[in-house]
Amino acid sequence: MANFSKTSVSSVNYGPQCDATYNNTLSSSHNISNSGPDENSSSDFIFMLYSCIFMLYICIIGLVGNGIVICLLGFRIKRSPFTIYILNLAVADFGVLLILNLSVILILTNTGSEHGFTAVSWFVLFMYTASQLLLTAISIDRCASVLFPIWYRRHRPPHVSTKVCGLLWVLSFLTPSSGKMFNHFGAYWTFYSTFIAGSAVFFPLIIISAMILLFKVYCMSQQPQRGRVLTIVLITLLFYLIFAFPTNAIYTLNYFADGKHVHLEIYGDLCACLNSCVNPLIYFLVGRKEMGQQRQSLKVLLQRAFQEEEEQTEQQEQGNTTQTSV
Repeated sequence: MANFSKTSVSSVNYGPQCDATYNNTLSSSHNISNSGPDENSSSDFIFMLYSCIFMLYICIIGLVGNGIVICLLGFRIKRSPFTIYILNLAVADFGVLLILNLSVILILTNTGSEHGFTAVSWFVLFMYTASQLLLTAISIDRCASVLFPIWYRRHRPPHVSTKVCGLLWVLSFLTPSSGKMFNHFGAYWTFYSTFIAGSAVFFPLIIISAMILLFKVYCMSQQPQRGRVLTIVLITLLFYLIFAFPTNAIYTLNYFADGKHVHLEIYGDLCACLNSCVNPLIYFLVGRKEMGQQRQSLKVLLQRAFQEEEEQTEQQEQGNTTQTSV
């Protein structure tokens, strides 16, 4: 991803064809940077330069936002089963932005090597896969709370959120690591498998979950329960469909085109950056909604955004204590 995708495609796939692609791509990038009379090369270089700079600013903003969420939910606010998902999602998005930021710096300074791009590619795929898996788990979790509210509040297994997040991190780690076993699918399979899985698996599950939430809560309920947590989930899913789907679609199409449309992937990278940046803004805006005072600390805003979930957790803990004492 980021413009190193054309390099990482070659370096991650472990094959001689990929090494040749890497060398050709690397030499072409030097030619673009050193070209003078070629107008096409000059325009390509300017486009990539401005795209990288713009992406760098987006990554910095997203790193600050997700960093604040990680600090508050990790150390200053009492966590609930749902906010555990949010904390892990913020960590994944922070990782995506951090690695993309590093890749942009390598591109702008022209200091990247084959092994460096290989490592960067692996880490960004790892974090991006974790982000998609966690968002899918969040959507399914909300569907369970809406379709089976009694079971969810009273009989939901303890620590299930922590266990699910741990399992998803392991799966995310194995996805890019196991790409070498599937080289028979093509030279670009290792790099593009994450985006193909996003288009074929994560995207349909999130659409189904979002439709269930909208239909069940906003259409079937006589008294719609438009709580802050549900609002956060629906808005987050909406922005995922807006930003992350183009990323998966572009990379999937480019896989079937044998990586011929590298410049198109820059738009996908920008969408991926925006998708990882927007979630903290959603949390704070929803937490600020209908606040009596104009100025509130970020801790108060974030705590208010997930206050309903904390209250439900406390009620569940009190119910479990009462049943145990009886």
